[in-house]
Amino acid sequence: MKYSAFTVCALFLVVFAAPVLAAPASEIHITPDGTFTAKNVTVMQKSESGSTFFSRVMWGDIFLRITVLAAPSGTAAKITKNNGGAATYTDVKVGDLLNVEGTLSPGADTLLIKATTVRDLSLNVESKNISGTVKTLNAPLNTLTLTDKKLGAITVVASYNIQKGARTISVGELAVGDKILSASGSFDYSTKTFTASAMEVYQDKSVFKAQNFQGTFKSLSGTVLPVSAVIAVGKTDYTVYLPASATVMSKNKAATTLQRYTAGDTVRFYGAIRQTNLQEIDASIIRNLAF
Repeated sequence: MKYSAFTVCALFLVVFAAPVLAAPASEIHITPDGTFTAKNVTVMQKSESGSTFFSRVMWGDIFLRITVLAAPSGTAAKITKNNGGAATYTDVKVGDLLNVEGTLSPGADTLLIKATTVRDLSLNVESKNISGTVKTLNAPLNTLTLTDKKLGAITVVASYNIQKGARTISVGELAVGDKILSASGSFDYSTKTFTASAMEVYQDKSVFKAQNFQGTFKSLSGTVLPVSAVIAVGKTDYTVYLPASATVMSKNKAATTLQRYTAGDTVRFYGAIRQTNLQEIDASIIRNLAF
């Protein structure tokens, strides 16, 4: 069977007026050896197996029917999403717009295409991993913006599983300037929106180094070690855990008892913030500066 090379501007004498889906103008090419390429092919129906696409190429109200075999002779065509991600013929839906490459099927009296590659222009959502620095934050809407090296400026719908060091946090605990080390999820190229399924945020480890703190003593769980105390340091109320081995001192560093500590006293203590909770501190020394 021989074929003439042509580009469809004027195509066959058999065309159809059609009140069908509005779609971008199509373009098809057929070379003398039967190699077929087409752009903007609209899927109108799928076979029961899902591997055959009953489609149309269209120019305004003019259309031509073509049948695309996505798994001719049992060998599946290479099917990709619009931006290169892998797909299968089951991902292709009725109404999708395709670019198709393949060959004409010998002996057919219609355009029956044995596809080798199919690009689905309608599949714009792909699995991605991103990273970047938080530029803006909208906690009530659970969104933020950042600039990814590959995807550029994007909107991120934050995950409910945000890991920061040893803690799981909510989007409300993020801040502008936080570094998103890695986020996995799906990216919609058409809206430049990334929906995260998991996120890891950089945690400055220096926060957890043991240091001196000073604040206002508020309450005590008991008077015999081990105990916990609530101490306000700046605007933060810390729960301070004092083990049985903790040292309890007065202003002049003499040993004393917790019975002498009262609400409102200024105290100084030495300890480290817990990695699992930034409002909890494990302390080894506490000193009352009020007596």
